[in-house]
Amino acid sequence: MSQHRPSLDAFSGQLSDRAKSFFAREHIFRDLSNTCSFERLAEELDRRGAPWFDKVFELEEEFGGLVRRGPHPKTPSLAIGLFQLISLGFDAPGEEEPEDDSALVSLKWPMVRLAATGDLLTHVGVYTTEADLYLSESGWIFWYVSTLDRVELLSGSASTFLERVALEDHVRRTMREYAGTFFTADEGSAIAQALNIPVVEEASDALITHWMNPNLFISRLPRTSAPGIYRTRIVSRTVEALLSAAQAVITRSPEAQATVETHLPGGRERHDALRREGVAVGG
Repeated sequence: MSQHRPSLDAFSGQLSDRAKSFFAREHIFRDLSNTCSFERLAEELDRRGAPWFDKVFELEEEFGGLVRRGPHPKTPSLAIGLFQLISLGFDAPGEEEPEDDSALVSLKWPMVRLAATGDLLTHVGVYTTEADLYLSESGWIFWYVSTLDRVELLSGSASTFLERVALEDHVRRTMREYAGTFFTADEGSAIAQALNIPVVEEASDALITHWMNPNLFISRLPRTSAPGIYRTRIVSRTVEALLSAAQAVITRSPEAQATVETHLPGGRERHDALRREGVAVGG
């Protein structure tokens, strides 16, 4: 297989047509020279004294070597798989010591500890040139931006993470005004039920759920780096669609507060409209 042409034939993980189209459009493909066998990966983990998490091996088998090239061969904007990170030199010693109060506690690469919960995470990828992907023993995907010292739980599996990336790209392309509105209430399911919005099965899992129709994109997302407390995100084609969804939230959770991505298209209009309706909006 050519390493310079998008190809989907090498994936053993299941992907939707939306994700396949996104990968082809964005020139995301699987470089088989940057993945390895179970035995080779086990050797690499043993050499570094790292634990054998089953999910690390599963990710390598299904999606290892997945890459979107960046401006430099050593700085891809998306890369999946521990062996690929080794090939890119991510196992080289860091130049800076982590802060004592950082969200991730550095251990011997590829391991870190999530400060909020104490859980061990394995470095398994990069997502944009400024963020890293980590995998928990249970298969949860975390996103870490070192410049902000910010950790976010993105999905309950590698496949739903990739589906989420493709889905959110679809929303940005099809909804011209894609600023998100976030409510401090777990009411995504209530909105979907009230407005008859179907779930996006392939991008949803036990941790995170998405619903979508032509006018609304609703997400149930953790408010922290661990599940338990959830928030609701609403992306709408129009201000009117947002207000109908917001009403479903406020009816059930009248104390819920909203924040709007005012720096994105349509954000200021949505912020002002919610305030006119008496919704508590920050910022």
